[in-house]
Amino acid sequence: MNKITPADKVYNYIKEQIVTRRLYPGTRIIEEDVVEAVGVSRTPIRTALSRLAHDGLIEQIPNRGSYVTKPTEEDFRSVFEARKLVETAAFRKALRAHTEGTVELLKENLAKQEALEKRFDLNEYVSLNRTFHLLLTRDAGNPYYEKYLDELYNRISTYLLFWDTSADNSRSLCSHKRMFEAFCEQDEEKGVEALLEDISLGEGDIKKSRGL
Repeated sequence: MNKITPADKVYNYIKEQIVTRRLYPGTRIIEEDVVEAVGVSRTPIRTALSRLAHDGLIEQIPNRGSYVTKPTEEDFRSVFEARKLVETAAFRKALRAHTEGTVELLKENLAKQEALEKRFDLNEYVSLNRTFHLLLTRDAGNPYYEKYLDELYNRISTYLLFWDTSADNSRSLCSHKRMFEAFCEQDEEKGVEALLEDISLGEGDIKKSRGL
């Protein structure tokens, strides 16, 4: 079992503050407050902040400090544009080479999504959604796809947590089921169509919430 380091504790604490909306986009992370809340020195805080910046949850501005990410309209556009291009290519390749192990993991994930319909929780939805999309592309066998998609999903997960106003996951569950069917059938066009529809659902909800 891996030991939880002081940096891990700080990372988990700040991330929890962000995903539970105690810290909103644009809010500055005050290191003194973190020291008091977690009981650590400043060194692990800086390590944790670097990780959070990599995950897209915060921005580090030289000589000003660290702030919860506050994306611009251009940020939204660029992230979703890149996601559509990279994820579509990764999905096509993974679909042609998919393994039974991945199929089973996708089934398990979908079962959890179905259960979530009856007791919707946004944090759990965002986590399951991220995992589902990563599973769909993992058999692509290209570490660069995995790296770039991981970074894009980190940012999109943050956007969903703050600006997705969905009351349930019925629409995404429908497109996810179609993507899964296409994945198993190795039907590229059906799968890509469902994938792009699913991406557009999240993008549209966020834009509507932001008034874009």
